[in-house]
Amino acid sequence: MLSIEPTGKILGAKIRGVDLSKPLSGPDLGQILLALSQNGIIGFPGQSLSPKEHIAFATQLGEIHESAEYHDPEDSGLSILSNIKENGENVGYVDAGMIWHKDMTYVPVPGFTTVLHALKVPRRDGKALGGTQFINARAAYDDLPDELKRKLEGKTCIHSVKKYNAVVRGAGSKRDTYDKLPRKNPPMSHPLFLTHPVSGQIALYCDPSHAERINELPAEESDEILAFLEEHQLQPKYQFVYEWDEGDVLMWDNLSTLHRSTIDYGPDEIRLIKRCQVMSDKVFDPAFVKSAMDQATAA
Repeated sequence: MLSIEPTGKILGAKIRGVDLSKPLSGPDLGQILLALSQNGIIGFPGQSLSPKEHIAFATQLGEIHESAEYHDPEDSGLSILSNIKENGENVGYVDAGMIWHKDMTYVPVPGFTTVLHALKVPRRDGKALGGTQFINARAAYDDLPDELKRKLEGKTCIHSVKKYNAVVRGAGSKRDTYDKLPRKNPPMSHPLFLTHPVSGQIALYCDPSHAERINELPAEESDEILAFLEEHQLQPKYQFVYEWDEGDVLMWDNLSTLHRSTIDYGPDEIRLIKRCQVMSDKVFDPAFVKSAMDQATAA
């Protein structure tokens, strides 16, 4: 039987009593979606998933974004995050997620949830390394001054993969892909304050790696406000760190959180995680959400 255990912190819960390798019942899927919208991050300990089972679970929540490179040979929707080398070549993304960001904000229907499965977790002196850091963007919105909320209500923000590329390269990434993405992904506008389609709560939707310009404001004022929003939402009080264990499946809500990886492990401390990114096509469909919530509350 599915059980939900909130962390009691700014974000996060663990769900036990469900086998993600098997198709979910309607009530289980509804409860997982509801728990994700309420807690922002969900960890499922002790899971064993094949690539096809990983994708099958995630597909129940939306369309899968195919990986550009380093994808699993069994499914191009599953990418590999790893520092393993074979014949001198990387087998996966070594520095994925090294800066604060949301996934897939630079497309018309943005990323909803990212689903990771840990196969190897680096450790040193018995302590797990490579934790994933998160920001609660709902709490950050709630704490904004009322005057600023009124000023920015209804405003939209340009999300630019070109900016992301510049920021991540400035942080030290050497990945060639970042030179190619802007040709395929023009800038995209989304609400600065995003109302979550499941919880109805409002979150800041302007991560510092993609948010380039508030459309309705002069450039100088836009820059000042985005700088303030970046500093505001990255405060330690909004942060949470997920510590990995082998077999964990971790999913997070990109609509209401930011994340980044912690690269505190060396090349001989092996990390192997498989990832798929789920788009928001289903979660922005009111009929899908209503059906899922009806199932959740009926469980």
